[in-house]
Amino acid sequence: MEAVTMDKRDLKADWSYCHTILPKVSRTFALNIGKLEEDTHRTVLLGYLLFRIADTFEDTVHQDEVEKIAALKDFSEIFKGDKGLDQRLSLYEPLKFRWREESDDKGLVENGARVLRCYFDIPEGHRRIIDPLIVETAEGMARFQERKQKSPQTVFQLSDYDDLEQYCYYVAGIVGVMLTAIFCQREGIDTVRSQLERFQVSFGLALQLINILKDYTGDIARGWCYIPRAITEKYRIRLDGRGELSGRQKQGIIRDMIAHIVPYLDSSLEYIKRLPLEESSIRMFCIIPFMLGYRTLAEIAGMKKDRLSREEVARIIERSSACAGSNSLLEKDYLEAKRGLLHANPIF
Repeated sequence: MEAVTMDKRDLKADWSYCHTILPKVSRTFALNIGKLEEDTHRTVLLGYLLFRIADTFEDTVHQDEVEKIAALKDFSEIFKGDKGLDQRLSLYEPLKFRWREESDDKGLVENGARVLRCYFDIPEGHRRIIDPLIVETAEGMARFQERKQKSPQTVFQLSDYDDLEQYCYYVAGIVGVMLTAIFCQREGIDTVRSQLERFQVSFGLALQLINILKDYTGDIARGWCYIPRAITEKYRIRLDGRGELSGRQKQGIIRDMIAHIVPYLDSSLEYIKRLPLEESSIRMFCIIPFMLGYRTLAEIAGMKKDRLSREEVARIIERSSACAGSNSLLEKDYLEAKRGLLHANPIF
């Protein structure tokens, strides 16, 4: 790979941009990424922003499937092979202005070159971890867009739980693979690599499934239904936009999805428990979204709301600090929330 020389003042400004844009495109991940330190922090920050750019190409309502597929494949090409910075910047340039939109996510796309420049300021070994995973996620997203393009239905629906799991792997589970590989650059964590790898995908799947349950009505409105056909057929739910879902139908979706989500949450707990207690910053990084996820799911299970208040988030962050030093405290908190959500929607 070619040697890279960058103006230090420009690079400092690029890093400042990356730190500034993060909370604008994801308040949740800004909370936990900020807990990481040094190279781990910098690498995870950039990895997340690159995955977020791929998500934006997939999620935009300003392009059709053909345009999305092209963007995702062009984006993946940037990370194939042993390309240097200049070649990557050249490949990225045509991606910046493929549609007009005033949003923070589109702003990130337009400033993706700044992320790439910072990407060449982290250890080369970290880039070698991330490169193939960006390719895999972008091409996986493109395959689902291709299926939607070929579908005669106005709303494209995932067929079954295996289909749902495969989709969630491309958009979230694969991030768990990245994180484990980066964390294991630390000697104290590398000793438990094989244990972490058993649960690394489940962590991302759990959080993505909660997001799907939280946002499924909006997804259907834009032509996607990630709730598997087995559930919608079971509760006789139509996807043609005719009529509101009944309370029974909503509760049915929640109950059946929770049955699918809980085992992934159980595995997420096991992942965190295997992180050494002395790795407090990395444990905090994992615990915050985990706690936010299962506490949000508990609210959804009670059909109360699908968002936590800022005060509730603040309390969870404070609680997560104590749990970072104690697996038993974390497990106690999780099991308490799990009992509550299962009581609200009995499934076992």
